[in-house]
Amino acid sequence: MLPFQLLLGIFTSAAAFSAPTLTDRAPSWAHLKARVLSTPTGARLAEEAELRSRGLGPAHVDAKLRLFDPSTSEEDVRVVLYRDDSAWCPYCQRVWISLEEKGIPYICRTVPLNAYIGDKPAWFTRLVDGGNLPAIELDGSIVTESMDIMRLMDETFPDRGVQLFPVKATNTTKRSEETEHLESLFRMEQKLQSDWFSLVFYPVEGDALTKARDDLISTLGQVDDALSSTSGPWFLGDSAPSIVDILFVATMERVVASCMYWKGLQIRDTGQFPNVDIWLKAFTERPSYGATKADIYSMINAIPSQNGPGYLVDEAKGTASRICGLNGAWGFPLDYNQEFVEADVKDEEAHRHEAAFALADRHDAIIAFGARGAGEVGRPSFHAELADPYAEPNEEFMTPVDVCLRHVTVALLNGSADPSSGSIAAEDLAGEAGDGSLRDYWGEYIDNGGQIYWWNEITGEAQYTPPTKQLDTCLAYLRDRVGVPRDMSPGAAAQLRAHLNWAIDLLNGNAPL
Repeated sequence: MLPFQLLLGIFTSAAAFSAPTLTDRAPSWAHLKARVLSTPTGARLAEEAELRSRGLGPAHVDAKLRLFDPSTSEEDVRVVLYRDDSAWCPYCQRVWISLEEKGIPYICRTVPLNAYIGDKPAWFTRLVDGGNLPAIELDGSIVTESMDIMRLMDETFPDRGVQLFPVKATNTTKRSEETEHLESLFRMEQKLQSDWFSLVFYPVEGDALTKARDDLISTLGQVDDALSSTSGPWFLGDSAPSIVDILFVATMERVVASCMYWKGLQIRDTGQFPNVDIWLKAFTERPSYGATKADIYSMINAIPSQNGPGYLVDEAKGTASRICGLNGAWGFPLDYNQEFVEADVKDEEAHRHEAAFALADRHDAIIAFGARGAGEVGRPSFHAELADPYAEPNEEFMTPVDVCLRHVTVALLNGSADPSSGSIAAEDLAGEAGDGSLRDYWGEYIDNGGQIYWWNEITGEAQYTPPTKQLDTCLAYLRDRVGVPRDMSPGAAAQLRAHLNWAIDLLNGNAPL
């Protein structure tokens, strides 16, 4: 995601660059995995993975079977959920949270969204008319549309978990009042969406921009007032989220991220919307939401493929640059006080160890993925900024990427306070990035904020990382595509990006911090 308009550039042809042969003194993956599992975080994640294999444990993006109770068997499951691979679709998120909150056993099957993962498979488009997501299969019947699905789940499983659509009164007049209150909150969520779209996705300027901003702030104030009218954090005052909360949170998550990025508008933790702050904090403490929540960087890269491009204002450029990791924002060691680092529990060690667990657990796939950075852009291209589903790894770079990622894993385990991992890595990696030659069809440009970026004249892809066929580009390719919640939690993703930058600095001959 580029925070500035694309301006003047010069094209440069590429010279072939061979992968370096690195000295390899990094520990083996077997050794690193054992070290990860000896940490409290690694042990917990391994235990949760084992429970997940049996349909148990907390909600998780990788869960394919959810039973909730050891006495339930897979044969008893009546519901199959079809959601997007990357866990970035807001409508899928609503249904997913609903199933978790109600504790309805389900099987989860993931399907690409065309915008950023690739074409939907034929088996799914044959099963679901139009290939729409989300979809559920209940006792063999297919249902689409998130609101219809959630209402059906509430009606079919009234005794499971919370009532999503709680109309409690028996008196006809009272029931009518409760129903109207529910409908008024639904209309408020639609108004929030409309005001958000007007501010972020329409090219308004001057008085029109001021009005769009004021309208959104006014609606947010109404949301805050609605939350203040109940005794608890939830819209309807119950002990758990209702359908209203679930509708709002999927929207609010995207409003918060996109308004910060494109308009420089901070919504959370400013004191202006205290009840919204309390409500969002209550949601972050629920496993159903934690498993489905994206970080700001992932969100602003996913949103344009779904809603169209956002329009950046000048006062947001500094924030947008930091969210994208420019000007040292993803530096090592990570500064948790930056506005885009939204880990609600700022447990630096646990986040490092979670990222190390992911690398050690899936190292073969991650190495191959990183080696795509020295390959060619995949065809066809996709709407999402960082999507490249058909790219192939450059096998010549697999071994040096492997060495780099093992050093990164050591650093994640040891932390920045231990200089030994840095000194050994520096000796193995120093100066091995390459000669800086660009690949074919890429040009170097300067944006209107003075930042250098590169643009591909064939595909139209633009990026701030030099598109060289060399080792540091592989790590940057991986860094820029760490997705939340698909790959790990927000805090772990922030730590991994920072540690990949540490390795990139070493490859370019910079001393470890």
